[in-house]
Amino acid sequence: MRRTMRTPRLLCYLPSLLLCLMLLTAHGAQADTAGDKKRAQLANVKRILVIPPFFGTDTLSKDHPQDEKTVSDTPPNAAQNKAKYLADLRKLQTHAAEALPQRVADRTPYTVVPAAEVTQAMKDLKLTPEKLFQNNGRMQGTHFALPDLDAVRQLAARVHADAVLLGTLDEPRRTNGHYYLDFGGVNYESSHVRSKAGFFVLLADGTEVLHDYLEVMHPLTRIGEREYLLADWTESEDLLIENFMDELTRYTPKKS
Repeated sequence: MRRTMRTPRLLCYLPSLLLCLMLLTAHGAQADTAGDKKRAQLANVKRILVIPPFFGTDTLSKDHPQDEKTVSDTPPNAAQNKAKYLADLRKLQTHAAEALPQRVADRTPYTVVPAAEVTQAMKDLKLTPEKLFQNNGRMQGTHFALPDLDAVRQLAARVHADAVLLGTLDEPRRTNGHYYLDFGGVNYESSHVRSKAGFFVLLADGTEVLHDYLEVMHPLTRIGEREYLLADWTESEDLLIENFMDELTRYTPKKS
């Protein structure tokens, strides 16, 4: 009786395993190449212009004032809640405008252009943070606006910046706790808040070095009957900025 030799099962999969290994190696090399390019682009940056982030929706826009009739027809509680929400958005926007340049100064070796100098230069050029973006910084659905390169180049030249950091925010959200079904049965998702942002780093000539779209989920704090919504939104905003800084500092020179 004639016997046939069987190929060990592992050897049957060897070509596929080798192909996967080659693809992973190629992907890793490509990623390193992209990272090295960013590091080279940022290696000579000394002075960075940090633009105050803003909400890319119409809620706080001066171009979209509330209609007086609509306001007068709004139930008192709803109007009060709306006013509080607008005040909270302004506080969050102010907080981001202060926190972002401070974290850049703390975590990178760059000199951040002073806020007063940025404000004066933008005033002279009749620019606003929104005007440094296409579509006046307005989001299209869930998509953040992209930088207006001509405006960025103009402002960078005015303040003698080597690079520009831009940020735009989506309005924060909250989700109440709820039960849901999955393959494991009935589960419960606790209340949380969500914040989203888009950050862009450009060289003075408008060359994009980095863009990063981020989202943060943060538990909603309750003590008794009180909710600390603004505090949680502020903390989630801080996490957005810190997560972005983690990405940025992968490519910046070490801070001495």
